[in-house]
Amino acid sequence: MLADMFATVIGLWRMQRIRFFDIAKGIAILAVILGHCAIEANLCIPHRAAQIAISFCFSFHMPLFFILAGYFMHPERAFRWAKESRQLLCTYAVTTLCVLVGVTCMATLHHESRALALQTWGMTALYGNGDVSNLTLWPVGFRIGAIWFLLAMFWARLLLHIFAKLPHTVFWVAACFVFGYISSRYVCLPWSVQSGMCAVAFLYLGYLAKKYDVLGRVKRIPYIWVAALLIWIIDVVSFGGMSMAMNDYGSHPVLAVVGSMAGTLCVIGISQLLDHMFLGGGGLSKLGQASLAILCVHLVEDDVLPWQMYLGFLRAAFPHMPLVLLSFIVRLPIDLVGAALLYRVPVINEWFYPQLVKQRQLRRSKAMSQACVPCGE
Repeated sequence: MLADMFATVIGLWRMQRIRFFDIAKGIAILAVILGHCAIEANLCIPHRAAQIAISFCFSFHMPLFFILAGYFMHPERAFRWAKESRQLLCTYAVTTLCVLVGVTCMATLHHESRALALQTWGMTALYGNGDVSNLTLWPVGFRIGAIWFLLAMFWARLLLHIFAKLPHTVFWVAACFVFGYISSRYVCLPWSVQSGMCAVAFLYLGYLAKKYDVLGRVKRIPYIWVAALLIWIIDVVSFGGMSMAMNDYGSHPVLAVVGSMAGTLCVIGISQLLDHMFLGGGGLSKLGQASLAILCVHLVEDDVLPWQMYLGFLRAAFPHMPLVLLSFIVRLPIDLVGAALLYRVPVINEWFYPQLVKQRQLRRSKAMSQACVPCGE
């Protein structure tokens, strides 16, 4: 009987792991890397290809991660401080530690002051700002970059758990978004608090999408896909900027928010199609499951390595190839190899790969069930 119960638990866990959501996250993490490659390439040599890549990637990638996180949230339950801290705050701390080690090594190689590098980047890591701002409470020389997402996700999840227990949850979510958006025009608070205040709206959208079976409704009314695609195309073509890290939704903020929702829906639809294909779906699914590790490794190489200098070398070596593509081809393998190595590090790997925790718990349950089964059965 215990063995049957265990098999049932395994089956339920596998059913809950919907592969096309992992595929969508795989597409999004590739968009994160491509978008950063495009920014660097455009700074080096402005090019239409880089600008198109920026418009496409930033129109959906971070909103998608928050919306999908909200889809699987249960904000009516108690906030799990230990789990959220390990997966978000501890991963932030480990990643920033790697950045500090990396910039110290680079300062040594370039015969620069290690103390100054540690001081400047240490203050940057402490402030946790997604981008450089002149509105910080005290001077911060650099931006920590992509892992603002981890801090913002922590605050957003905490806030949604609080708001879900209050009457008129939608009012509190909307008020939180407005306050975070407006206040960031006057001051940039540390630890990406304001980014989390705005991100709570995207988490709530994902939660509502699950609650009201939006994907099921869209499946029954396929014209919604067409409408979403048109909105997304309009958003990309008329892209006026969007940076959730700084609560900057560009010159068309309403279109940016609606377009990001439409883009997320389209990427999920594309992921459902890829889920039925032999090629592509499996690889993207693995990328999606490793997206947290890939993001953190990407942040380290993005902060530590002097990409503007390297891009100059790449441009000279391959003058007829788009620089954004060259950068992506070089940087993606670095991120994938780093994430694969991180998978092998005991204890810490469970912070970056949450699915390992579930696998360990299932192995423990299986061992206990086998130990409890009488020898005669």
